[in-house]
Amino acid sequence: MEQPTNTAYATRLTNISELNDYVGKELGLTEWMPMTQQRINTFADATEDFQWIHIDAERSATFSPYKKTVAHGFLVLSMASKISYDTFSIENVAMGVNYGLDKVRFPNATKSGSFFRGRVSLIECVEIPGGAKYKMGIVFELKGEEKPACVAEFIAIAYAGPGKKDQEAIKEATQKPKASDTVLLEKKQDHVAVVTLNRPDRYNAVTHELVTRLNEVIGEIRNDKEIRAVVITGAGKGFCAGADMDTFGISTPEDSREYITTVYQGLLRNFQTLKKPIIGAVNGTAAGVGASIALACDLRVMTPKSGILYAFVNIGLGPDGGASWLLTRQVGYSKAFEIAAEGKKIKAEECLELGLTNKIVEEGELLESAIEWAKTLAAKATIAIGITKEDLVHAMDNSLNDSIAYEAEKQIAAFESYDLVEGVAAFVEKRKANFIGK
Repeated sequence: MEQPTNTAYATRLTNISELNDYVGKELGLTEWMPMTQQRINTFADATEDFQWIHIDAERSATFSPYKKTVAHGFLVLSMASKISYDTFSIENVAMGVNYGLDKVRFPNATKSGSFFRGRVSLIECVEIPGGAKYKMGIVFELKGEEKPACVAEFIAIAYAGPGKKDQEAIKEATQKPKASDTVLLEKKQDHVAVVTLNRPDRYNAVTHELVTRLNEVIGEIRNDKEIRAVVITGAGKGFCAGADMDTFGISTPEDSREYITTVYQGLLRNFQTLKKPIIGAVNGTAAGVGASIALACDLRVMTPKSGILYAFVNIGLGPDGGASWLLTRQVGYSKAFEIAAEGKKIKAEECLELGLTNKIVEEGELLESAIEWAKTLAAKATIAIGITKEDLVHAMDNSLNDSIAYEAEKQIAAFESYDLVEGVAAFVEKRKANFIGK
């Protein structure tokens, strides 16, 4: 086996046949990931395995040999699929890879607050008709520990797709359709992008097509290094009227539940994990899931005619799309309950008092004001802005000690950035820093 690296990387192969070249070699290494108490508790809720050594921090600190809560071994093992996905892929796989556990050992406990990562290697590979059967080794390393948390071996089977010539023919026959115009993306000067919900005839009511396009747009922004700050607004008179009522009654309650937990959850996670500031220019009313989209922005600007409306209860529904989580963390439980249960529009002035908006500007100045604010943020150290966002989101659900550990880990990216060098130099030289977002 080659000398292992400490820099995260991934192996991307074009054809399954290339696998044989990697037998006995590493395939990839993930970034360090925190083992938070929230992750441990979520696993306990899902499995109904409530052993105190995992979920009772106070008792664990007193009686556990580790003096901390520890992650269940199978919680660590459950990360194998993510680790495999992050470190290894083959382009011409026609059928999804099926994982089967061969061997597993748990040499060390994964304490809450510790950091772990996955190192993947290829142990063996055998050709089978139409593809390959291979075995991967995954070592779940623990930061600062000699022994890993888990060592496992997985058997996988992959079947090849069409050859390159056939792939080109298929590609031509199935050209990507024209992007939907339900969400528009416009790049402005000074590294700012404006995203517009574009169904003005329906007050930008949310449909599956709109959510899909909004996710695509956020993905484009995530990968575009020239974009360093984002403004999101609505076309026409309103920001977003919530879910389009024409879609109600089409799906079963079970399908609706699945949709909310997958589609809306993915959308809000995209907002939360975008390492660039998002400013909501809330023109008119943000209602229902539209309120969730507005509150998922990092900052908000309103006019005197703007407002937030938790309209769910008015049609006999409870909050969804993350609306309860977002509102409660902005205004606290009691006020959030009042807003959600009464179903009244919260006008801009009250939104400012409650912290639901950051600024109120004159009618006609909303978008311009939001863009100017975005330009100010885009001129700052983008990596540091992204770290700040990650730190604050993490802190909302974790203890002080876990947050300090998380901050320290995330700070590594800042220490390695050009903008830190520039920022320190500018401070010493008593001049304005020229950050480039790298």
